[in-house]
Amino acid sequence: MAENFLTAKNILIGLNATSKKDAINKMSQKLEENGIVTDSKKFSADVMERESLTTTGIGNNIAIPHGKSSSVKEASFIFAKNQTPLEWNSLDGSPVDIIFLMAVRSDDVGKDHLKMLAKLSGKLMDDDFVATIKKENDPQKLVEIFSKD
Repeated sequence: MAENFLTAKNILIGLNATSKKDAINKMSQKLEENGIVTDSKKFSADVMERESLTTTGIGNNIAIPHGKSSSVKEASFIFAKNQTPLEWNSLDGSPVDIIFLMAVRSDDVGKDHLKMLAKLSGKLMDDDFVATIKKENDPQKLVEIFSKD
């Protein structure tokens, strides 16, 4: 994703979350540490509110939770691989261990959010891309994989 929506510091390999909410909380805290959100608790609550509307588990052990929040300073996303699969009410019923958490500013009129989602969705339709990200655990190599068009 050439726009630098993903950087190595926003990649968490071996996340040790015990539930969907725990994963979102831990990923939100990392976004706060990295200066992308100002309040991880508020951002996490906004994401969980969005989660209550419809599942973001898209199948194939992947989820794309996202939230618009006033605590987001810049549109970004964080990528995590959880150590154990989590229940996510996925469309195909599969548990999730690959998580893309998108952070979008509340005043974003869809531009950044839709750009990120379109790029990510396109990549996730490519079976080779999915197989590659499931195998790769080096954050720098993952950034390179994501930035290829």
